[in-house]
Amino acid sequence: MFLPFLTAFIGLVFVWFEKRLAGLTLLAITVAILMIWFRFHATSHLNISL
Repeated sequence: MFLPFLTAFIGLVFVWFEKRLAGLTLLAITVAILMIWFRFHATSHLNISL
């Protein structure tokens, strides 16, 4: 679970330096990674069918 934190941090750095499109792209990748991880974790470890 290090990858979402890394992509979120890099995205926030891009936003800080006013590279909005790159920052929003990395933040969208972060959200996608978290959604995929949650779907896998919920179905395999928590036994919730989504």
